Amino acid sequence: MALKGTLKDFSLMDIFQLLGSGKKTGTLHLINTETTAEGTVCFYEGRVFFASSNWHREPLGQRLVAASRVTKEQLDAALAQQEREGGPSQGRKVGEILVANDVLAPKELQSFVQGQIHDSLFDLFRWQDGQVEFRVGEVPIEEDIGISVSVENVIMEASRRLESWDAIKKKIPSLDTVYAMSFAPAAKAMDVHLKPSEWKLLCWIDGETDINGILRAVHMDDFQACQII
Repeated sequence: MALKGTLKDFSLMDIFQLLGSGKKTGTLHLINTETTAEGTVCFYEGRVFFASSNWHREPLGQRLVAASRVTKEQLDAALAQQEREGGPSQGRKVGEILVANDVLAPKELQSFVQGQIHDSLFDLFRWQDGQVEFRVGEVPIEEDIGISVSVENVIMEASRRLESWDAIKKKIPSLDTVYAMSFAPAAKAMDVHLKPSEWKLLCWIDGETDINGILRAVHMDDFQACQII
């Protein structure tokens, strides 16, 4: 099935539904005509097993460190082992090595990989214009570690995030915005219980650093960070 055009010709949700219902295998390539950002989505029999966007996205290893699931030393050791095995294109993925070394549980790896897929796809679903091309049969085997997401789940999660993002944008219209902590918090603030990662983010709200700077400092994606703020 040849599919090539622009996001003005086909909506991304329609493309996903078509590829999912047809149980297609191949890779969808996207280029944002406004920012030149690129995205890749890999399908196997209609399910998404890999998605990447070079717009606001951290590698899986850095996400694991930021979430305090692995230490930087454990990640560095896994990366060194990966290089000894032939590099990412020939050896195992970093996540697989961490599981094999009993650093990470298989279910945790699955959760993080699926989260990474959803995060990358959320980036792509926000694009207003871009070039799209589906290449039948193009499957990067090195990216397939046996974890995938159904198209139905992709669309449901993307719709949920897009709805939340519309509400977030009303309060945070730009990632260039600079915020400062309130010296007179509301009464309900005493009932708020934050995770360590959330405290880490809030410590950067200093009246000087914009949200883009905070994202780089805490290795967090814009959707998650803006939800916390």
